[in-house]
Amino acid sequence: MWKDLFKRAIEGGWLRVVLAALVLGRCGSALASAAGEVVVQDSLYGTSFPSPTLGWIVGAFGSIYRTADAGGSWQAQESGTLQPLFDVDFIDEQRGWIVGRLGTILHSNDGGATWRKQDSGVDKHLFAVDFFDANRGVAVGDWGVILTTADGGATWQGRDLGEDVIFNGVAMVDSSVALIAGELGTILRSDDGGATWVKQTSGVDKTLFGLYCADRSRCWAVGIDALLLHSADGGATWQVLNGATEQRALEQVGFGQALDNPSLYSVRVVGDFGVAVGEIGAVFVSEDGGAAWQRLEASKNWALPWFRDLALWPGRGGAIVGAHGHRIMIVDGTIAQPAEE
Repeated sequence: MWKDLFKRAIEGGWLRVVLAALVLGRCGSALASAAGEVVVQDSLYGTSFPSPTLGWIVGAFGSIYRTADAGGSWQAQESGTLQPLFDVDFIDEQRGWIVGRLGTILHSNDGGATWRKQDSGVDKHLFAVDFFDANRGVAVGDWGVILTTADGGATWQGRDLGEDVIFNGVAMVDSSVALIAGELGTILRSDDGGATWVKQTSGVDKTLFGLYCADRSRCWAVGIDALLLHSADGGATWQVLNGATEQRALEQVGFGQALDNPSLYSVRVVGDFGVAVGEIGAVFVSEDGGAAWQRLEASKNWALPWFRDLALWPGRGGAIVGAHGHRIMIVDGTIAQPAEE
């Protein structure tokens, strides 16, 4: 089944467009129904759910959508920008931040009814943002950019290390501890709220995309070639749980390799339940708190999109978002079939 699905993806031009879509493109549009509900067709890059029923998704061309019924329906919110938006983080039902292309940072303190631009001070793409509370947050992105704020984004300070490396994921664990993941297996840790950063030993030299920490000790990172790493000591050392660690020449990476080891973009673990998602419709699930992972069989309805981000909450619920407006809800640990639109 996997090879047939992968063949369909290739024939549909997936290899030619997925990278462009992740950074610059727009694969669709948002259409309003007669009832005012929005049928989402934009490629989606980030999601945040401060509660099991209330959530946001962001994507291409400045798209922002909000649900108040656990993904049953979505309403568009005006972002004030056409720049692709790559990540969103809400700390409660009112206060959230979004980051995107060319240093874009947006903030809302009224549940997304209005979004206001914040001055990032940079024109580099920002790929991830995470806040611990209403004041302290970290944003990271292209060309080694690291930004921190202690006043809710009213001002942002550059904390770059002066290295040309792309940072793709960030996790602010508490008011002091934060971690960053990126190119070349890079893991950074801060113990002073992001003012200074120290390199950790990931044990791999491949790009890492997603990062999540359940607490000061337990963290997970995912990346190229289905890499899934776990740290039990706050990022000081990492164990490879899944994926290919060896480097291969480009001509050695065939269809079979890409199919067997798809890149993973996001990971979350809440309690005993964990989910990691990525390209070619890849979904991995853990039932033991992130120690062991099993890949799920792809649904024919998924049409092999890339899945870019996910949210999880207590009770084994969550949401997965990705290409072409894909929004897949997780209910009682079951990945639901996407609705036909």
